[in-house]
Order: sequence, then structure tokens, then C-alpha cells
Amino acid sequence: MLKLRKPVGLFLCGGGALGAWQSGALSRLAEAGLEADAVAGFSVGALNGAAYCFGRTDELEDIWAGLRPETILKVRPAYRNMPLDLHSGLYAGPLARAGQKIQDQLARFSLFSAEPLYALVESWLGGRELPFARRAVFYVISHCVERRLPQIFRFNGRAGGARISFNDALISSCAIPSVFPPVTWFDEGRKYHLVDGGVIGHATINLNVLEGCRTVIMLSNSREAEIGFRGRGWMSFFENKARRMLAVHSQKIHESRVLIKSAPEVHLLKPQEDLGMGILELDGAKCRRAFEIGEKAAMDFIAGAGSRG
Repeated sequence: MLKLRKPVGLFLCGGGALGAWQSGALSRLAEAGLEADAVAGFSVGALNGAAYCFGRTDELEDIWAGLRPETILKVRPAYRNMPLDLHSGLYAGPLARAGQKIQDQLARFSLFSAEPLYALVESWLGGRELPFARRAVFYVISHCVERRLPQIFRFNGRAGGARISFNDALISSCAIPSVFPPVTWFDEGRKYHLVDGGVIGHATINLNVLEGCRTVIMLSNSREAEIGFRGRGWMSFFENKARRMLAVHSQKIHESRVLIKSAPEVHLLKPQEDLGMGILELDGAKCRRAFEIGEKAAMDFIAGAGSRG
């Protein structure tokens, strides 16, 4: 059984289909008795965080193994007029900035419908006002386009009580620009667009949300080597940028541990090998393999924690 200094924080990064690795690691940690007091996640990490809070991590392997691209990726092109600034601060020079503006315009288009994601969350978690199975505070992190800042929704022990519905919060965190449409959110009479912050160039997601914890377990889906990722195929342009940005974000999030005043012991778990799949490669067999690799990473950590204890 895991013996960690409490309060314990759990931070779950994004990564699309790569999140199968994270699910495997999380499932074994939960089985070993992980009792997180605070959970935070963005993108697929938010979905895994919901599974943890609802006590459903034992179902994750079957869900990933049963995925097929056609069940999630339903083509429905759409456009949202929003001030999306996807690559701010990443490039210098007039040509690079012009290219950035074109990419930001294109990112306002989405290729797939969000309805399959809503259907999956609704059928699996329900989530309207249900109490969590675990006594944990859950922070769902997305990105507010108009504010150009992370948008964090806090759910205290149940899937209700926030300024947004639980399912809308989860889907907004998974709304990858160019892939899924943003979630429209009204706050104090103003209209905002929420998207996945894991691929935003200027996002400032960090571990500060877990202030007060003495131990933090961070589950990334990226390796440092992916900062230089070079994919092939018709989706390579998206894949390359998304993979590099996820790797940069994971690195910066881990570095932000020094800003937490409670000075927790932070344990970073991440893939130690190429998972052999793409961010949108929702193939059940590949997802199961990534899940099993994640299980092994968690078991190694648990064994190491036992020896340290």
C-alpha cells in the first residue's frame, strides 16, 4: 500500500489517446491505495481525474480497449469566431508571425463534433450532480480564449456547485483547437469560449492549484524527446505541434513545483518509451498496450515507494 505524506495532490496532464498510458498508471496507483485529497487535470487528464473521483478507474482498461476512431471522431466541420491566439510568443520575425496569424485563423475551424465525447461522458460518468466516491476536491483546467488564461473549475466532492456543468467543464478541457469545437460559457453575462489549454503556446498551467499538499504525484503523457517530435502522414503538421507543445507544458508544469509554498515532494511519472501511437490514434489495441506500459510504470513507482518507506 502507498504511504505518502498527506495532504496528497494528483496532477494529470493531457495528451489525447496517449492518456491511455496515464489511465494504466492511475489504475494501479488507485489499486495500491492512492488517496488524493486534491485532483487536477486538463484534457484527457480531466477525464482520468473524473474516473478517479468517481471510483471508476477499474473500468478504464476496458474503455480504452474498446475505442474505435469512428466512435469518437465524427466529422462535422464548424467555425467559431473567437480571438484564438494559439502560438503567441513562440515565433519571431515578420514571416513567422504572419504564419502564426494564419494558423490561428485556421484553428478557429474544428473538424470533428463534440457530441460523441458528450455521449461517452454522459453514459459512463453521468456527472450532473452526483457525489464523488472519493473525498477529493477536483480541479478541471481548460483555457479561456478571451481572457487568454487557464480557466479552473473547482468541484468540491460532487459534480455540481461550480459555475459550469460538470460535463461541460470536462469537454471544454478536451476541446483541442482545430479538432473539437470550443465550449461556449457564459459568466456574469459575458460569452466566453473554452478550449484545451495543453496546446496553447502562452498557457500558464502550473501546480499552484495543489497548494497545501505535502506530496504531489504528477502523471504526464509526454517525454522530453517529444519536444523534437517529427511525425509522418497527413496529420503530421497537427501531431508535431501538439506533441511538442504537450512536452513543453509538462516540463514547465513540473518546474512550477518550486512555486508551491507548502514545498511538497513531487513525483513525476512519465512514459519511458515511445508509445507508438498518435494523439488522435484511438485504436483499441494500441491504447491497451499503452495502458499496460502505464501499469508497469506505476508498479515500479509503488515498489520504489515501498523500499523508501
